[in-house]
Amino acid sequence: MNQVNGLHVDGELIDVPNFEAMLNPHPLYAELAAMGPVVRLRTHLGVEVYGITQWDTAIAVLRDARFSKSSINMQEALKKSGLSGPGSGFPISGAKSGNLLNTDPPDHTRLRNLVNMAFSPRRIELLRLRVEALVDDLLSRLVGREDADMIGEFAYPIGITMICELLGVPDDSRSNFRDWATKAMSPGHADQQQSLNLLMQYLADLIAAKRKLVDDGAAPDAQPDVLSAMIAARLTNDALTEDELVSMSYLMLIAGHETTVGLIGNALLQFMQHPEQMTRLAGQPDLIKQAIEEVLRYDGPVHRTTMRATAEDVDIGGLTIPRGSFVQVLIAGCNRDAVRFPDPDRFDISRKPSQNLAFGYGAHFCLGLHLARLEAQTGITRALKAHPEMRLACSPEDIPWARTVIRAPARLPVRFGR
Repeated sequence: MNQVNGLHVDGELIDVPNFEAMLNPHPLYAELAAMGPVVRLRTHLGVEVYGITQWDTAIAVLRDARFSKSSINMQEALKKSGLSGPGSGFPISGAKSGNLLNTDPPDHTRLRNLVNMAFSPRRIELLRLRVEALVDDLLSRLVGREDADMIGEFAYPIGITMICELLGVPDDSRSNFRDWATKAMSPGHADQQQSLNLLMQYLADLIAAKRKLVDDGAAPDAQPDVLSAMIAARLTNDALTEDELVSMSYLMLIAGHETTVGLIGNALLQFMQHPEQMTRLAGQPDLIKQAIEEVLRYDGPVHRTTMRATAEDVDIGGLTIPRGSFVQVLIAGCNRDAVRFPDPDRFDISRKPSQNLAFGYGAHFCLGLHLARLEAQTGITRALKAHPEMRLACSPEDIPWARTVIRAPARLPVRFGR
């Protein structure tokens, strides 16, 4: 085994670390991109995957139907790799068949149409006052404090509260979710499967309770949540199977809060590490929208797409990727492709906005992007206004990074005041 610029190379395979848990993985992304637009990787879990490292090739892959998300093609690739189950590193897309991450059109189109309305810009805008009230309440609890953990006491409550309210999850159930979700999203964790099972069983029971209300003739406005709407749709035209209901609710619950927590946490961290940008935003609060877009580009919470599997041999990026191979776009690396983004390693909230891949691209473009943007824009604006002197309470090297598939601090200790 050879070593090239800190990367271990075994024949054509390049051994890569757990990017999400690293203090700064971006130099490694740059090294991989320098090797070519498509590279053969072996992840820290032993999964062999073709990594897409450059912008143009990433766009081509994400719009190409031969790179499949269907459970049939994913299972074929799993068998070929000798791996199976969520412990192999597929805690979202591999949790259960029948969600948006496990289907191709036309099934994907049918599922997406059922939930698009719930996450439309118009529907999310109606939540603005609720998000603002929640953020203000959380900040009020920090008044007079000298320090805080801005993940556990701020970012996480925003993410979990809003997605639970949107889905219709009762207050008394949310305390368990962080532990279950964190372990279910941690490939290789000893309790991953058990936590995944607990989440799935809870959601199945919740859906059964909501279905009983629908069956008993509850008025539509008595349950204005997304889960109830999906159940009603199933009863109306058999649009969703039981497995699809559970799997879709699991996907929305996990993806709907973990990513937002990471985005808010990463944004706070970047502003504290770039105080001149914090000062600029304080003086020009109208920059908040493009500031959040710059955080998404510079160090967003999703560094890699979930796996795709080739449905046939595909020639791309100068290589032939055989049928039944895993393929993964390295989003974080592509978002710093100098061909697309001038001076890509500079964090600059005044950068002219340009589409990045933080929310994906193509048919699987993130459903919850409008909610994530609203929560992040509101949370960051109000947090920095309330605590303009916020600073890290530890060195960046001591920040613990979550060991899930989401790039986010597990804790973010800060100090307030001068």
